[in-house]
Amino acid sequence: MTPDRTALAFGELFGGVRGELDRGGRMLRWIEAGDGEPAVVFEAGAATPVVGFAACLKALAPDHRVIAYDRAGYGVSDPVPLGLDQQIGDLIAVLEAAGPSILVGHSWGGLLAELAAWEHPELIAGLVLVDPSHESVHALHAKLAPPQVVAELRRHPSRSTPASEDSRSADLLESARQRAAQVARSVGGDHQDQLVEAYLSYLETDEQLFTQLDEVPMAVDHTDDIAVRRAQSVWPQVPVVVLTATKGKPAPVLEPMMAVQNELVAAANGRHVVVPDAGHDLHVDRPDLVIQAVRDVAAGLDSHGG
Repeated sequence: MTPDRTALAFGELFGGVRGELDRGGRMLRWIEAGDGEPAVVFEAGAATPVVGFAACLKALAPDHRVIAYDRAGYGVSDPVPLGLDQQIGDLIAVLEAAGPSILVGHSWGGLLAELAAWEHPELIAGLVLVDPSHESVHALHAKLAPPQVVAELRRHPSRSTPASEDSRSADLLESARQRAAQVARSVGGDHQDQLVEAYLSYLETDEQLFTQLDEVPMAVDHTDDIAVRRAQSVWPQVPVVVLTATKGKPAPVLEPMMAVQNELVAAANGRHVVVPDAGHDLHVDRPDLVIQAVRDVAAGLDSHGG
């Protein structure tokens, strides 16, 4: 049996233990540690494991119940055909199990956090959105990028051949190796090798690789659907912090991105923190800011009636 490298690393790092939830015969699994209410639930970006939040989890576990869950097909969560409602439903199921929570989402995970908050505001105690994706920026990328790049973003991997034979797999694996090293450095200490192994364990099987290759095309497929949901959305009356990274982003993308993030913050009655010294993986480059945002949201619950 393959070792659960994430459980081993997080157990050493902050006393993390496995939890799981039966979703109609398939298991959704997470690592959790600590206690206290509300819980803090972490939602990773597309094609990235929740291991990326390691520094945040380590810092927050002594004072909060932290839950880092694997979406279906990631880590040790059972796979399922990917879909927008499926991913929102799984996140809502985790929140129902945890109780009203502070939800921390990065990139695509930030957008999923918004969608869950609009659908079930009673499950949201607060939101920390870490460089969240926005459907209008997806649409802008489609207009600005070369047609062949757009075609690759929209291309679902074939089930007729192993995912490892997909032309994008080598890039995905190389990116994972680079990110794994960055995550380990962000934590420091004696467990860096374990963290690298944990991060890379999310691409050990063909099914895991297929899930990560399929997730971005699935998200792009739902751009129009998400725009409709945003237009109809009502934000929960809870503390919200949005962290936006600007490092390395070209002006044609950065300017409209800042505009939609400012609109989001205004709609949610939240606080916007612009971070010029961090790239898109802001929680890895500046975990201190994510940690502080969670603590600020927790401290602000009383003023929102939480």
